[in-house]
Amino acid sequence: MPIIILLIIGTIVGALYIPKLDVRNDPDTLLPPTNRYVATNLYAEHNFGMGNLMVFSLRVKEGDIYQPWFINKVQDLHRKLVALPTSREENFIDFAAQKIKYMTSDDNGLVFKRLIPTSGISTDDPAKAREQLDFLKEGIKTNPVMAPMLVAMFDKDGKRCAYEDYHKEECVAKAAYIIADYTDKVKEIYLPWVEEVRALMDEVSQDDRIELLVAGEPYFLAWMLADLVHKWWLFAISIAIVILVLWLEFRDWRGAFFPLLGVGMTITFTLGLMGFTAFKLTTMMVLTPMLLLAIGIGHSVQVTRRFLLDYGACGDCDEAARQAISHTIVPATLSIITDMVGFATLATVDISFYKAYAWFGMFGMLTLLATTTTLIPLLLTKFPPTRESCQAGGHSWEVTVGGILAKIVMGPGKWIPIGFIVVIMGVSVYYTNIFNWKGDPEAQVKMEQEGDIMPGVEKGINYARAAFKGSSQIWKDLVKLNQIMPGVISVSIPIRGKEPVLPDCSEDQLFPEEIYDIEDVKERNAICSAEKKARGCWDAEACGAQGVFNDADVLADMEAIETWMRSHPFIGYTGSYAQYIRLVNMLLSAEPGVKPDVKDLAIPSRAFLTAIDPDDDRDPDGIVQLYNGLLEMMTSDGDMDSFVSADWNEGVVLGFINTMDPRETHQVTMDIQQYIEEHKNDKGFSKVNFGLRCGPVDDPKLYKACDSNEMSQPGPNYVRPAVGGFLGATEATREVAMSNWLTGPLFTAFVVFVVAALIFRSLLVSGILIFTLLITLFAQYGLGGYFTSVQEWSGNLAFHLLVTLSIAMGLGVDYGIYMFSRLREEMAATAGDWSASLRKTLNTTGSAVIVSVVVLLGSFIPLVATDLANTWGLAMFIGEALVIDVFTALMLLPVLVYLFKPRYVFGVNGS
Repeated sequence: MPIIILLIIGTIVGALYIPKLDVRNDPDTLLPPTNRYVATNLYAEHNFGMGNLMVFSLRVKEGDIYQPWFINKVQDLHRKLVALPTSREENFIDFAAQKIKYMTSDDNGLVFKRLIPTSGISTDDPAKAREQLDFLKEGIKTNPVMAPMLVAMFDKDGKRCAYEDYHKEECVAKAAYIIADYTDKVKEIYLPWVEEVRALMDEVSQDDRIELLVAGEPYFLAWMLADLVHKWWLFAISIAIVILVLWLEFRDWRGAFFPLLGVGMTITFTLGLMGFTAFKLTTMMVLTPMLLLAIGIGHSVQVTRRFLLDYGACGDCDEAARQAISHTIVPATLSIITDMVGFATLATVDISFYKAYAWFGMFGMLTLLATTTTLIPLLLTKFPPTRESCQAGGHSWEVTVGGILAKIVMGPGKWIPIGFIVVIMGVSVYYTNIFNWKGDPEAQVKMEQEGDIMPGVEKGINYARAAFKGSSQIWKDLVKLNQIMPGVISVSIPIRGKEPVLPDCSEDQLFPEEIYDIEDVKERNAICSAEKKARGCWDAEACGAQGVFNDADVLADMEAIETWMRSHPFIGYTGSYAQYIRLVNMLLSAEPGVKPDVKDLAIPSRAFLTAIDPDDDRDPDGIVQLYNGLLEMMTSDGDMDSFVSADWNEGVVLGFINTMDPRETHQVTMDIQQYIEEHKNDKGFSKVNFGLRCGPVDDPKLYKACDSNEMSQPGPNYVRPAVGGFLGATEATREVAMSNWLTGPLFTAFVVFVVAALIFRSLLVSGILIFTLLITLFAQYGLGGYFTSVQEWSGNLAFHLLVTLSIAMGLGVDYGIYMFSRLREEMAATAGDWSASLRKTLNTTGSAVIVSVVVLLGSFIPLVATDLANTWGLAMFIGEALVIDVFTALMLLPVLVYLFKPRYVFGVNGS
């Protein structure tokens, strides 16, 4: 009774902490902060924002966007999105945003005006409305820098116009974008925030004159959580299936309720611990209670069945409880230990949700010894069934199935399981393309460069498909949006000046007056550098502004990389501060009243100036600094913060990737890094560092050291700087997966082998168990290869699904342990009669294994029935593994035991 009371108290305490669960779906907390791509992504996000972008696309069905009702609707939606919690209004990009202006020039210089009035387009004065709309249209068409990020234009045939053709009359604006940015605080309020977003979507969608499409990282991640919460009833169905199976198995309310009660306590303990620790969780953690439910029910079935059999034989509840606990505690403990080992090995990987699986999974498994193996017999002694019902024995189907399996294993039918395994291995060999037996040239490159011995299994990730199924509306909308927009995956390339910005010199430290008389630029720069070094400060009046973004060579190289990026087949569009300098140069190069010439849309570098006039001796840096001063004067605070820092020494190139295929996103990442490698010593880029080579980002001393240590020098330790944005996060997951896809599961297998050998004191028994598990493991790789071959990116073996390999290994060994333990027990009871022992084992333990697997597969219903692809993938891989594990445990393992005759089973009678 004290044990029952303690468990009840523990359950109540655990339940009190469940409301404190912190489920947020944050990729920045999933991956190791030391990863260079993770660090670069966070660096760009912290310094320039644009890290939590959400895109609203409004496409007009009739006519073009230049209609008062449409423009005003976009403006109204812009304001409502700004009003959402944690918005960064200064980073919004749309024609209603403050930072987006009509840029032109007149006799007095630059002229910046808002594209639309703050009061919106006039609805009561048609002439005024037409004037306002024409102004907006001209402002968009004459801004080649921002136009592609504001509207989508199509020709008369409905084909999207190329960005360089936006100024042509045949290109008609049919859609407008609102690119909204939110702070990291949004991750703490995902559920209420996304409900507000969905309410806005519903409101806008009621207008049948437009088509609304929405995408973006915060929206995706928040809706994953909301979808799981909205489908709570699926969990109720799962529980109902468990109750039904247990009722059919035991035909008694005790057999149906007590196992569920015990497992419910374990789940409550585990969820309570999650809430108590405030560990940042993801939607994938829903697998933990589902696994605890399935595994716990499996143990419950074993102990409940044993109690009922012993009670039917002796008629004494207390004795039946003692027998049930004594006979099941050892195999239960052994199997739970191996389950815990499967989870524990995950803690060796520096991925937060792997560690969450490890610690919370181990804790939950450990409590099962108390809540199932111990609690259920105790409850049955307090609420005993009738002895007559227990004497009825098992179900007829159990005897039938046990008899069939025994005949197969003991007769010529043993070739059925062997043949089945051969087929599984053959299929897996085909889809994994192990050791590139197909001779694929691309696969050969992967083997040579990355050591990937199974190139047929893609380890990269399509984040959108890893989040949502291909059948979901969110994915379908994303595909449409990707056809309209320049791309839906961001990439950021930080540009960081190698030389730090020094403080301004005080009055008594100003540089010598002679500097003002030096006309030769190189000579003046040399003296300025010497004075800077000697004084430790900077005189901007004498030597110009500091910061690499005041350097024409740096901006010219940024212009070059953007030109290259825009020509790349997988990059839709780019933007940076260099684009503003190009635009200002075009506007100011034109005579007043003369239409600007697009050939002047360029950085005023030395090469550009002398190409027009070989005798042009103007200082390019001086021109750039003039343009910077004009832009600083003409823009509002914060307008440029998403592209350049306040000290002009750091900035970012932002791009949009138009593919989500994991093979193509990896390729474009490698191509960007290769371009940087080939041009890092160019005149401008030699003055800057790019993305980070190491992390974490909250340790500037460390990542700055990586800019100059062996990681930045040619040699075996050289590391290419990373890129950021969602492309960087995508590559980070691939890098993590490539490091762990094989070593992680094999390490788990080794640990399970050692533990099993110690438990059974038999290398042969341990070897048989691991052999069956390796069959399952290779079949899982084969499944990943199959999904890769059909481009089902919800199921390829990306980093979030690798966790299933180790978990399935720990779970799969359970069935083998129960089979070995029961075979040993029956061999002792039958004086070494193998046939009788096998039949009795399959009638009892075998049928219990089948029941537990049915329960487990039933508990996966919530994982496969939502729109979430990550939980669907988990269910696919673990479901496949468990089905194969049951097959090998019930059919292959007895064959191997009979062939090799391990002493653990056959030596029990001293033979």
